[in-house]
Amino acid sequence: MSTPSASSTYRIGKVSRLTGVSPDTLRIWQRRYNAVVPERSETGGRLYSSADISRLKLMKALVDAGDSISSIAGLNQEALEARAAESLGSLQSHNSDQPLRVTIIGETLASKVDNASEQLEQLELIGQYKTPQALLGDSDAPEIDILIIEQPTLQPSTAEQVINLMAHSHASHTVVIYRFASHKSIAQLPLSRCSTLRAPVEPATLEQHCISIAGMHVSTDTIQSDPLHSPMTPAPARRYDDSTLTRIAGMSPTIQCECPHHLAELITSLNAFELYSSQCESRNDSDAELHAYLSNTTAHARHMIEKALDTVLEAENIEI
Repeated sequence: MSTPSASSTYRIGKVSRLTGVSPDTLRIWQRRYNAVVPERSETGGRLYSSADISRLKLMKALVDAGDSISSIAGLNQEALEARAAESLGSLQSHNSDQPLRVTIIGETLASKVDNASEQLEQLELIGQYKTPQALLGDSDAPEIDILIIEQPTLQPSTAEQVINLMAHSHASHTVVIYRFASHKSIAQLPLSRCSTLRAPVEPATLEQHCISIAGMHVSTDTIQSDPLHSPMTPAPARRYDDSTLTRIAGMSPTIQCECPHHLAELITSLNAFELYSSQCESRNDSDAELHAYLSNTTAHARHMIEKALDTVLEAENIEI
């Protein structure tokens, strides 16, 4: 096979800058999945064509939208373009001056969103169903932008059910909110048109997520309306120092589940990440704000687990 002319090919560094895919990732995509098959120079270097770059850009966009590289690497260019048009353009035409129309499956979440409707300027709840079967049985289900499904667990059968619900509701995107799930169950979801959130989720956080999906303008006020997740709300100070946590983690458990031990280790990890986030190098003001948010959010999580440890220690009559 002849080597293409230099003017029509690009080396891996240039391709990385053009596509946003790191050189290491490019090599993995090629070696493991045959995502593209570049030519080789006389010295063995990879030479990518313009068609390769176009293909890689589509793959990068789909992966960023939630698809796994393994699920799209074998698609031809026509199939990639069709998938991108469906998954990336599904909410592009939404009028940002109008709220997103949502239907919620799950009585608890629907009630919370309904009660917060006056504060949710970008969400309009137009359909509520207690179960997936209730929506599937409704022949007059309203047309919506986003379907929101709340359920405690995700099972291998969830993916097929989500696909059926999306088809029935004609939703452009689905948000699945769960408490417990395996990585395999999540990976089986149609990730190009489906995203997941770990419960519990507050209405303001859900609205923010839906806004992000639709590519709408993100309001800083919307983020800060959720006090738990707002970087403007200081987190409480630590309740346990390192030596106390080490002592609790090393105690002989009086209950089989070893909750004090596990909670102490979890708090130690959260303490470490809280410090790591606060010390992380920031490239600009926006980056610094993000790390402050991560540090403060972790501190709030740490405080919640500390209160859980308080409860366990009291229940077990453990003195520290």
